[in-house]
Amino acid sequence: MTKKDLFDGLNYINENIIEEAQPTETTTEHSDNIYAKKCDVNSDTQQDHVTEQTGRIDKNRKKHKNLARAAKALTAVAAVLVVAVLGTEVMRLNNRINELETKTSNVISQGNAQNNVYAGIKSGNELGDYVVAANYEQLYDSVKKVEDSMKEARSGDWVDGPETSGAMTDYTTSSNSDKETAMDTAQDSASASGTEYSTTNVMTEGVDESDVVKTDGKYIYMVEDGQISITDISKGEPADETLFRPEFEVPSDTIEELYVSDGKMLIISNHAGDKDETICYSYDVADPTKPALIGKARQDGYYNTSRKIGNTVYVFSDTYIRTSDMEKNVALQEDNLEKWVPQVNGKVISYDCFYIDDDTYSGTVISSFDVSTPDKTIDAKCIMNDNGEVYVSGDAMYLYHSEWSASRELTKISKISFEDGVMKTGETTSVNGYLNDKFAISQQDEYLYVLPTSDGGSQSVNSLHVLDKDMKEVGVINEIARGESIYAARFVGKYVYFITYRQTDPLFVADISDPTAPKLLGELEVSGFSEYLHMWDDTHVLGIGYGDSQQSKIKLTMFDVSDPTKPVEVSQKLIDNRDNWGNEFVYNYKAILADPKKNLIGFTANDYYLFSYDNENGFNLVEQQAVTYKNSGGYRGIYKDNDFYVAGNGEIKYFKLAE
Repeated sequence: MTKKDLFDGLNYINENIIEEAQPTETTTEHSDNIYAKKCDVNSDTQQDHVTEQTGRIDKNRKKHKNLARAAKALTAVAAVLVVAVLGTEVMRLNNRINELETKTSNVISQGNAQNNVYAGIKSGNELGDYVVAANYEQLYDSVKKVEDSMKEARSGDWVDGPETSGAMTDYTTSSNSDKETAMDTAQDSASASGTEYSTTNVMTEGVDESDVVKTDGKYIYMVEDGQISITDISKGEPADETLFRPEFEVPSDTIEELYVSDGKMLIISNHAGDKDETICYSYDVADPTKPALIGKARQDGYYNTSRKIGNTVYVFSDTYIRTSDMEKNVALQEDNLEKWVPQVNGKVISYDCFYIDDDTYSGTVISSFDVSTPDKTIDAKCIMNDNGEVYVSGDAMYLYHSEWSASRELTKISKISFEDGVMKTGETTSVNGYLNDKFAISQQDEYLYVLPTSDGGSQSVNSLHVLDKDMKEVGVINEIARGESIYAARFVGKYVYFITYRQTDPLFVADISDPTAPKLLGELEVSGFSEYLHMWDDTHVLGIGYGDSQQSKIKLTMFDVSDPTKPVEVSQKLIDNRDNWGNEFVYNYKAILADPKKNLIGFTANDYYLFSYDNENGFNLVEQQAVTYKNSGGYRGIYKDNDFYVAGNGEIKYFKLAE
């Protein structure tokens, strides 16, 4: 047990005594002066920032970890009680008073705040009904209120999820609709030498996403048991392999995903030390056999997701803010802020970059940096939103999560615009219901479209909401497919295609060309249901899902939507799903290869299946490869010209495509 455990434990059981020992001169006026530092920076500094640019956590594992840490905390408190009985209380109080007197002189002042606290870029707007923290005291009060409420509700029992100290964690389309074409998955790319190779299946064209397997057309980079395997494919068949492991801070650190582009590799890891952190390692891979470290970016919280536009990376992590029962006067001192305020690159986030909801102490930390200079933070925010999901368009990010109000489940959506890493908060709104598919939210031009399912009444019901740039509703369709739920959606240009499910698989087509007056055009009912939709060409939509409610068959479906008022199923393919496992495409769209230009459709369903499609013969099996799941990692289908690779779980299967 450390000295910190003794101090914190005794402080917990002697709150009133310690409070009497605190300095009494911190009035409201003095507090305002102390925290006068703001999130904005002067125009020169802001210009410097601009010109510098070029599946959820395993909850069972987290629960066990939290219980272990809670046990440690309870042990510390028990030990403190023993110390008190032995008569060391007076000595401890004297030491505590001396410590407080020393730290009082180090409280953040307006003059030195820029050197000690991360200075973000002023948002300019509040985030809807969130409150921008006026100082760290307001943040502390909000967090403490929730902590006390939780303790009272649980009669002193420790709450599953939050850690005992630090900022800890819980566990989830282009702005121009003309860009949202059949190739929105960015699965068609060419290198400077003319080599054609596939890229990650993404939600938004031009917005890259990290994954467990990547290629630059010359090498395959794959996450493999805490390391990266880098395999030479320049001559077609896989050749030399280099195994590379970052210099982790502790052996238990894990690699989550990676990016590879323009001679650089960014590895995203989860670090579990005194607190959970997301650490990004940036490497120069001009020589992929010898990656050279450029630098690191780090932020508090467990990795949620990320996006990359050009050289700018946006990282989202889920965090808890806990005061560790520090009294306010202690917690607000400069040396103690880092013990409870989330940090980015070793500096606490500026107080007015926190957007507070008084009902939670969990939130999403967002940071941005250039992959060439990861240690230089461009901007940082923390939204107290109970964690949640993220959708990113070409110029805005939308954080959304479910919450309950008046016995109704709502989806709360917050908009944050960005450019070159600089984030500007906008508005927050709510819609009835929940989003059952990641593609059920999409930005087209300046409008956001949302397809929620509501279970608030006797039957589920769906709706389509159109929100303008200020998150005000300008159009809506209510009462869609009562008694069914939305399972898959795809917004393309002036149309939205979506699947609902109960016993049949209705495909709906809605016209959204007039955002103020969206309307349903057509509906088609077929057997089974699709989990994923993809625009195949101008008149066809691909669906991948199940052929029956028992999920005993994988089903490929091709819909003809040349007449959007009368969609037609023109082809289907059923695949035996005997073991009903290994179907990563159901919950991870990045596991799907859907490339109309190359005419390839690939995914894993026990084996890896690769199909082509033509209007006369329908779906044609190109290749079926047996794969072995050694761990929880998935498989990805990758092509380079006419070479094809099934990569994942430490293995690469190779075959040639027909000329």
